Amino acid sequence: MRRGCGDEAREQLAKARALALGASLSFSGMYVCVKLLSPGVSSFEALFARSTIGLLVCFVLLRRAGSAVRWGSWKLNLARATCGFLSIGGQFIALHEGGCSLSTVAFLRHAAPVWMLLFVGPLLHEWPDRRAKLAVAVGVVGTLLALRPQGGESTWGLAVAVSSGFTAALALISVRKLTSTDHPLTIVTFFMAFVALVTGPMVAARWASVGPQWTQRDLALLGITALLGTLGQLLNTHAYRHGRAVAMAVTGLSEVVFTLLLAWTLAGDALPPWTTFLGGGAILAAAWIATRPRARPDAAA
Repeated sequence: MRRGCGDEAREQLAKARALALGASLSFSGMYVCVKLLSPGVSSFEALFARSTIGLLVCFVLLRRAGSAVRWGSWKLNLARATCGFLSIGGQFIALHEGGCSLSTVAFLRHAAPVWMLLFVGPLLHEWPDRRAKLAVAVGVVGTLLALRPQGGESTWGLAVAVSSGFTAALALISVRKLTSTDHPLTIVTFFMAFVALVTGPMVAARWASVGPQWTQRDLALLGITALLGTLGQLLNTHAYRHGRAVAMAVTGLSEVVFTLLLAWTLAGDALPPWTTFLGGGAILAAAWIATRPRARPDAAA
């Protein structure tokens, strides 16, 4: 029996959601590893290790993919890589040097769907309607509630975490545009190469000054960080190839749940205050309002 277009569309959405959920779990594990690194490992060293190992993995996968890999806009790849670097760098700094908890960074990073509602119109020509504007307002309130500092967290660390959500939104929108012309593997490879080139001189300067101060435990954590980060990038980019940007960003909010569970069980984070959960709930509600299917199939988020 021949399948209808509706069945195929539902299968694509289910595939995209599964990929996004897998990416969220991988990223959550990566953040736990970053939080567990010793003070002797700087954020730039962690980024360099992650990108270098990830680049080697991508080269192996590229070699296996061969002619199936397509190359498109290097300018858009550069913009995506820059925004992605600023976002992931901000998250690493907020966790490592800023002293923020995993739960706080996760909530602020996942304000990205709210930021995306402001930019999907001019950048993707998906202009937000009245319901989308309501979602933005609810999301802003949720972000403010989630910003309430916990004990031991610095103001500048929180500010860096907020900025990582903004740049993450721009990176994800760029990924959505790139997947129409580029293979997900080339997008991730470009990103890994960019981060390695940017952080390499910083790491070299640090090592020339004080030398590497990594312990054996740090080496293991950095290796796991790199593998989980690369897997998350590949899964997430594939998800944006099959699903719309805002819908995938909403599914990515599951990372908040994964990160909280891993933070409490593995990283020793304290249970966040009720205001953080209230803020996270408001952000989830805003995402639901923005992406709830419309009556017309072609208007669904």
